[in-house]
Amino acid sequence: MRATTATAANSGRHKRPRERQQMDLFDSARPEACGAPLWPELPEQARSALTELMARLILAHAATAVPLPAKEAGDDL
Repeated sequence: MRATTATAANSGRHKRPRERQQMDLFDSARPEACGAPLWPELPEQARSALTELMARLILAHAATAVPLPAKEAGDDL
């Protein structure tokens, strides 16, 4: 009985800090949850700028990515 009491008493000490949840940017059911406007509500200039920035980010990442090693034809088995 004593071990159970000690375990219950110590359980509060080792709790992990509550992790922050990442907002779901693609949840169309609750767009108001994050406070950001919907894509069609953005001015054309903002949509164009964001599209350009995202393309540049993806291309920059692809340029620095390490290519996977080539597989030999005999490795398919």
